Amino acid sequence: MSVYDINRISVPVTPPGYPDDTHDAHYVPAPCQVACPIGTDAPSYIGYIWEGRYDEAFEAITATNPFSSICGRVCDAPCEPACRRTSSDGPVQIRNLKRHVMDKLGADHVPMVVSVTRKETVGIVGSGPTGLTAAHDLAVAGFEVHVYEMTDRLGGLMVWGIPEFRLPTGVIQEDIQRLKAKCPSIKFHLNTRLGQHVTLDELKRRHDAVLLAIGSWWGKPMNVAGEDHDAVVDGVGFLRRVNAGERPSLPHTVVVIGGGDVAMDACRVAKRLPGCERVKVIYRRGPDEIPAREIELHHAIKEDIEFVYNTLQVSLEANPAGLILNCMRTEPGAPDADGRRRPEVVEGSEHAINCGMVIAAVGQQAQSEELEKHHLMAADRVQTDFVSMRTDDPKVFAAGDGAFGGSTLVMAMHHGQRVAYYIQAFLDGNEAPVSYRTPYRTRRVPVAQDLSWELFPVQEPVFHGIGDQPVTFPEIEETYDTEVARREAARCYRCDAETGSADYAVHHREDIFSMARINPLDQATHRAMLTRRLPTRENPFPEGRPPSLDDLVFLPANLSRLVIDPYREHCRTDVQLGGVLSLDPPFLVSGFDEAPEEIRRAAAKALVGGGGAYVGGKSLGAEIDWLQMVTPVNPIDVTARGVICHWSDADRLLAGAESKQARGLLINDVSEIEAALDVALASNIQMLLLDATGVFPSLTGELSGTLDFRLLDHTVKALRKRRQEEMLDLLYFGGVRSGTDAAKLIAMGASALIYGVSIALAAGAVIEEGNVNYVADRKPEERAEGISAILRANAGEASMMARCTGKTRLHNLEPEDLRSVTLPTAAAMGIPLTGHRATTDYAGELKE
Repeated sequence: MSVYDINRISVPVTPPGYPDDTHDAHYVPAPCQVACPIGTDAPSYIGYIWEGRYDEAFEAITATNPFSSICGRVCDAPCEPACRRTSSDGPVQIRNLKRHVMDKLGADHVPMVVSVTRKETVGIVGSGPTGLTAAHDLAVAGFEVHVYEMTDRLGGLMVWGIPEFRLPTGVIQEDIQRLKAKCPSIKFHLNTRLGQHVTLDELKRRHDAVLLAIGSWWGKPMNVAGEDHDAVVDGVGFLRRVNAGERPSLPHTVVVIGGGDVAMDACRVAKRLPGCERVKVIYRRGPDEIPAREIELHHAIKEDIEFVYNTLQVSLEANPAGLILNCMRTEPGAPDADGRRRPEVVEGSEHAINCGMVIAAVGQQAQSEELEKHHLMAADRVQTDFVSMRTDDPKVFAAGDGAFGGSTLVMAMHHGQRVAYYIQAFLDGNEAPVSYRTPYRTRRVPVAQDLSWELFPVQEPVFHGIGDQPVTFPEIEETYDTEVARREAARCYRCDAETGSADYAVHHREDIFSMARINPLDQATHRAMLTRRLPTRENPFPEGRPPSLDDLVFLPANLSRLVIDPYREHCRTDVQLGGVLSLDPPFLVSGFDEAPEEIRRAAAKALVGGGGAYVGGKSLGAEIDWLQMVTPVNPIDVTARGVICHWSDADRLLAGAESKQARGLLINDVSEIEAALDVALASNIQMLLLDATGVFPSLTGELSGTLDFRLLDHTVKALRKRRQEEMLDLLYFGGVRSGTDAAKLIAMGASALIYGVSIALAAGAVIEEGNVNYVADRKPEERAEGISAILRANAGEASMMARCTGKTRLHNLEPEDLRSVTLPTAAAMGIPLTGHRATTDYAGELKE
């Protein structure tokens, strides 16, 4: 996801007293927040730490993260490489700041208890970070959740796969106990293995939905000769034994094969166990391509772990002294699918490494005979669609490492949040929910006012290494004290705060950062930067510019009264359509026929409170006034206040309209105006819907930008020629974005305006590849308020424009209040350009 993707998703419930500003259109999340798979509001909690407001910092940390104490120690911290200070003197130590807060407050925090509000229950197989995060979110949503764990401990690989010197047991229990205290509706079933103690069919009978979060519990084989030797073990199994309490004696030299997180933990564990004096890590690529997190790699090096790069294991042989690991050197080849260059064997580079034990950490896999029987496994993973998090069984979902392969702790938590969202949608009966995206949220914390913020270096925590008694696994690092934490917090650039005003564009901020990094003596680069920042402005009215509402303006003499006249007296904005539908303001909305149900409900809520109405093929609800678009496959609905069809189908489709229903015709082609008016005036039609896009009620026409603004002007002139100007109400659709647009179109003769894309955007839509799509970036009430707000704002703006012209009624606006600023607009809309007398015939040809 781009750092500047401002689609903000699934905002968590805000505790009382804590502001939530994600509806702020000018907020752009900082790079560190975007890099976090669960969207942690790092800038805010860093700001709170500097201010000493630890309760607020704790809330910001835990709002999207039920395992914050654990993450304070072992999160892989993707936020830190994304930090902009990385390129100067090093990133802000975001993870260590989190640890500082959690160590202060985590153990004593008493959470607000959530209760069961839903009758449905969910069964979750696996209590790792994915399963427990999903359980948390579902419990918060009101569901009773049952977690089935095959071992005697909760936590999955958090408790079985991370050594105690990195993650003490007490820290794990701190988060687990806080989860239990907050969510008593989560029931835990320990020592319950899928397929042995409970079957999938039993879970489906017990629960309304089932989540498989089985993890990648088993190591992958190396597929080399000799790996079946007793002195060859897999990395995850080795860590599991040690975390269970074993402290086996190891041979003098241990070789670990692999370069990921399991390899780092395994080599450091081996170094601490009795008998082991030397540990080598063998990795098939170079040091720049090793996937281990940089800090874990550095810690391993500080603990005298040896790293042998560009080396591939070939086979294993036993000898009296232990093992011989036969290897070959490698060199970078062509790029793999992940972009890293494939290691290729160097011919003639065979060599051997003597050791007493080999730990294979070359990958992890999921296994389940029970799921194999139900055909839900695909090789070493649960077969799952990431878009919906669903398996082939409609009642069964899957997520985490067991479904999508090995990942990090925080990514597993993201999977838990994502699958919880889709499970809730499923239990709500919503088969087509809007797409889930990571939640971004800001608390608008003031920027630290520390005069030394630029001078403070990275505050590295004290590192203890293996300690005096390695086998006891003493913790490797100290927690910041208050003063050190405050200095580190002061280093934050607070990128979130820099985007908090309407007049500060993101690209300007990026230019400032770029300019700050340029050598002052590099005149050529400075000139290039200045040239880029001061480009020659393009002609705003180029040859071929199409007609536009932007090129239609109210007379300057009227607008000069803007500062005083709009406040002098009330301006009426009401209108009655077809004799049956009263609107105030004269606005309708459309485009929600195929929107997700939650979006339709939000639109309905907005219209109920705002006095508007809907136009489309399907009603938004019994309480909403609406005009129905009738087609051969969408016959008349008696609940509609009016019915509209294409003018050519009037006799066939409107014959069944009830007497209380207004009748209207759709016109979407200038060449058909005369024929349509003949039908309308002969058939007791009360309304005309003028569609400038040609594809109403679809919104794609508005997005394409090809609008035929001649339609309104030509229809008004045709009615005037027949002396029937007051006989039909004119509804206009196409490109209406603001109250000023509405006022202009009413001045040209429209009775009411239909809003499409602009209302969808207010409801949280995003435009992707020429289509309007919705993402789970806000609550239904926020969507409803967005629609209500834009309708209120447009009504006020349209009223203001009318009052500027001295009108006390919006519909008293007239063409004489307007002027065009381009000839194409003058030709299309029949509004003259000063200095020209322009009219248009029905073919749209300009005549002077």
